[in-house]
Amino acid sequence: MRGKNFLLFFYLPFLGIVIIFFVFSSLNRSYIKNKTEDLVKGHLQATAEILKVNISHLLKEDYSVNEIFESYSREEGIYYMALLNEKKEILSWSSRFEGYLPLSLQVIENEESWIIDSPAGKIFNFFSPFFPAEGKTYFLYLGYSLKNLEEMIVYSRRNFFYIFGLIFAVGIIFFMGLYQFQRNYLEKKREAEEEKREKERYREISAFTSGLAHEIKNPLNSFSLLLDLLHKRMPQDLRAEVSLGKAEIQKVSRIIDQFTVSLKPLRLNKETFLLKEMILYVREQLAKESGKKGVNIQYFQASSIVLKADKGLMSQALFNIFKNSLEATNDGVISIQGQQTKKKVIIRIEDSGRGISNEDKERIFEPFFSKKEKGMGIGLYLARKIVEAHGGKIKVKSEIGLGTTFFIQIPGG
Repeated sequence: MRGKNFLLFFYLPFLGIVIIFFVFSSLNRSYIKNKTEDLVKGHLQATAEILKVNISHLLKEDYSVNEIFESYSREEGIYYMALLNEKKEILSWSSRFEGYLPLSLQVIENEESWIIDSPAGKIFNFFSPFFPAEGKTYFLYLGYSLKNLEEMIVYSRRNFFYIFGLIFAVGIIFFMGLYQFQRNYLEKKREAEEEKREKERYREISAFTSGLAHEIKNPLNSFSLLLDLLHKRMPQDLRAEVSLGKAEIQKVSRIIDQFTVSLKPLRLNKETFLLKEMILYVREQLAKESGKKGVNIQYFQASSIVLKADKGLMSQALFNIFKNSLEATNDGVISIQGQQTKKKVIIRIEDSGRGISNEDKERIFEPFFSKKEKGMGIGLYLARKIVEAHGGKIKVKSEIGLGTTFFIQIPGG
């Protein structure tokens, strides 16, 4: 997926959801905060009204102002308080604010309640008149600490960021998982389409080449019979030339046969067998050639490995790969290792040969690609075709001068 499409399909929706969540959460927190402050103000105003009634009763009973303040100033919620006469002159006051009473006559002319900031946090101020006796007017000034409200707001804000961070992380994991799922889906779709196109292409090629091979082989067979007749009637000194011509015709016929076989669809006849038996059988077939070149073919496995596959076709695939490694190696070692997991069997074939260039490594599994003088480029192509027909994969790793390693994976561990 291109960067622009990835941005439009994944990043923008995710960022949009995050922004919407953040905005709505912020508005919701602001709404709750305002409502909570209104509730607290209403509660404090009601408390102040009760306090005014109690103070009125105490004044009627001739308690002094200092005695009244002595009892109320100890209440936990009251930060400071003062009693003023009708001229707004302070009669008595108490404060936990370091002996300071933050009372401004300019403010109380316009406001009944307000909030100030202090080293102890926000303080709710309430200034209201009351009438303990007929003809007498007093003013009560109270300061309530909003410390608990501030702690609740801080706690709410912290939880919001925790939840937001959690949702953000979960969102990233979800969208990355969705992206990975979509990428895997597109990759499999692309592979399926390529496989379909390849099958269609080879079906067409197979149909065309089968007919072409048939038309070519008929004249070749006739020509071969004619050469047989000539061989019998030719003078002795010319029979070698006729035999050489017949050998070339047979070579062309074999090439056509291999070409036809390589294009035919494979029909698997699966059976269960030991991997070791198959590898030892293939190694035995190449024993004579490996002995001449001084190459030691070694096989290692941790335990008995059982493979369910078409034994004949898999032997042919391994033979082609072993032979390719043998042709590239002189006086060296070809190491074969088998491994079985829960889902697959892995065969590793490593040689100490001359290696393959990066350019050629991309093409070695293509049909009819070969750098050998007598090679047709069919062996590795057929090996890959056989492995993929079993639902497996074949890969190669190689460096010039450091050898080549083939990896074969077959399902059914």
